[in-house]
Amino acid sequence: MSQKIVITGITSFRNHGVEALVVSTIAQLRLRLPGASFTVLDRAPDFDASRLPDKDVRFIHDYTIRPLYAGRLRKLLTSIVPSLDKDAAIAAAELRTASCVVASGGDVFCSEYGHRSLLSHLQPLRIAHAAGVPFIIHAQSIGPFNNDPDTAAFSDLAKHASAITVRESASFNYLRDVLKLPHDRIHLVADPAFLLTQPDATEGDALFNHHRALPDRPTIALSTSSAICHWMGSDASRHVDTWIEVISWLRSSLDANIIIIPHVQETSAKNEDRVIATEILRRIGHDPRVRLAGGDFSASDYKAIISRCDLVVAERMHAAIAGLSTGVPTLVIGYSIKAEGILNDLLGKELTQNAALISIKDFLAPGAGLARVQSAWQNRKALADALATALPDTRERSRKAYDPIVTAATSTFR
Repeated sequence: MSQKIVITGITSFRNHGVEALVVSTIAQLRLRLPGASFTVLDRAPDFDASRLPDKDVRFIHDYTIRPLYAGRLRKLLTSIVPSLDKDAAIAAAELRTASCVVASGGDVFCSEYGHRSLLSHLQPLRIAHAAGVPFIIHAQSIGPFNNDPDTAAFSDLAKHASAITVRESASFNYLRDVLKLPHDRIHLVADPAFLLTQPDATEGDALFNHHRALPDRPTIALSTSSAICHWMGSDASRHVDTWIEVISWLRSSLDANIIIIPHVQETSAKNEDRVIATEILRRIGHDPRVRLAGGDFSASDYKAIISRCDLVVAERMHAAIAGLSTGVPTLVIGYSIKAEGILNDLLGKELTQNAALISIKDFLAPGAGLARVQSAWQNRKALADALATALPDTRERSRKAYDPIVTAATSTFR
């Protein structure tokens, strides 16, 4: 009998960071578990299945959160989506019959997105645990939680995980030293997307050249997030103004090509990066040197474009990882533990703080965002050299994230 791996924590491949996690994870598990099948609990299964139409992968609606709603709301939801009860039962059955459940998502176990979001990502693991199915919390940035209910909800379940793998040292230390979870089950790994493959060189060159305005000059990739100010309660107008300031300097001082990467293209306007990108294009008068890579591209396609740039400035973590994983000097505009943790492990604290990271709060301070972009440009050789040194070990840590999954799946598969 072959193993069945159920992957949770997935919203939609419209978020290309989510796509990068799932595609990389399935590719790596195929190498280690020949003949395995994969079920992805998903909030947009029709769309995502069109992006990964392989016969060994099944996408189904994740309605496991249904029991978390109060009875009246549950009745309302069922009246809107008549298949809700059936889909919830199908999802639960997949979890109960899995060889192993793998909780992906990158940073879903945190307080930034709200308590109900956290509960929604814990619920599939509760179902698996109740059925005696091993679950792995896979390559996450976790916490720090900012309230007791979040802390208790995560800790009470996480202590039953077969393994918890985290993608940076800050989360590792938090789980071990603050939450006091079992030391032997916590493993420091790296993000799965460090192993995400690209299209072949001919296709990658074509994608890049199509979006690069002119040859023989620097090309800068910008990943602008429509959601970051919504999450952090920041000034959205000031956010656009800061990006205009940065782009104006890149054009006037570097005569650079600029490619805007809308790495998340959700149906909600608050989380649709083409919204802010289009506003920026209008504000700068549709300068032909500034191109929007707004096509229906995959995470791998975006990685191909980013990997050929001279600098990346990113508010989306997986757009940043596309640059970091290919050795491109990268500046991250961060809002949570994940950016600082990943960068510190890759580059060291000094280079991270001086050139590779700025918080969204500081980015929006007058003049500070532009100054940090200038610093990243001036330090691009140091950033590239540090990445060249760190990447072999980082990729190996990424591969090691799959060892606990294989162990759990092969010792218990049914």
